[in-house]
Amino acid sequence: MMSTPQEVPGRSLNLPEYYLLTCLDDAGRLLAQSHTIRVGVAGAVLTDLARRGSINVTQDLVTVHESAEVDLEEPLDAVLRIIADAPEPQDAEQWINRFSRPALMDALMRNLEQRGEVIVSKKRFLGLIPRTRYIPQESYARMDIYVRLRGTLMGRDTALDATAWPVVQLLYSTNVLAAVFPGEQNRTMRARLNEFHEQARESQPAIAEALQAVENSIAEALTATRGQATGLGR
Repeated sequence: MMSTPQEVPGRSLNLPEYYLLTCLDDAGRLLAQSHTIRVGVAGAVLTDLARRGSINVTQDLVTVHESAEVDLEEPLDAVLRIIADAPEPQDAEQWINRFSRPALMDALMRNLEQRGEVIVSKKRFLGLIPRTRYIPQESYARMDIYVRLRGTLMGRDTALDATAWPVVQLLYSTNVLAAVFPGEQNRTMRARLNEFHEQARESQPAIAEALQAVENSIAEALTATRGQATGLGR
C-alpha cells in the first residue's frame, strides 16, 4: 500500500531536513558546493525512505516495499512514487544522480521555512546577481541535532542512532563535517564512522548501502574532476 502524503503538525524533522539544516552557516550560506549538497540531499532522502521501511537498498538495486504502510510527508512521498513508477529498476547511485537537482533541495528548504527553522533572504549581489540565503534560526531542532552529532563523533553513543549516524556520514561524504566540527581531527571522525558503518552493514544494511551510494557518487565526481577519491569502501 503506497503512502498518503501529509504534513503532521509538530512532527520531528526528517533526515534530509536535519542534514540540510546542518549544511548552513549562521549567515545562511551552504558549507560546500551546491551540487555536492544536492547529492547529499538525494542520498538523505533515500536513506530516510530505507530507514522508514519504504524501500530496500542493496548494492545492485532499489526496490519499493509495496505493502509498507508508512505515512510520508512531501517531498519524500513524491520521490517514493517516482521510484515505484520507474519502468526499469535502478541502483541507489542512479537514483541519487537523478534526484540531485535543485527542485528536491528547494522543496525541503520550503519545509524548513514553513516550520520556522530558516528565514529566506533574497538580494542582488552588486545589484545584478540574485543571491538567496537561508538563515538558520536557533531552534530546538538545530540545537538538538548538534548535540546528537557531537555525541556520536565523541563516542558517547553506545548504539547506532538512526538519525545522528546517517547525518554525520552524509556530512562527512559531502565535505561538510569538518566545517561543522572544525576541532575534530579528520582521522578520528573517519575511524568513528568506519566503526558505525561496519555495525550498520549487519544491523541496518539498507541504510548502510544508501549512505555508501552517496560516498560512491562523491568519489566518482572527485575522480572525474581531480583524480582523487576518498571513501569508506566496501
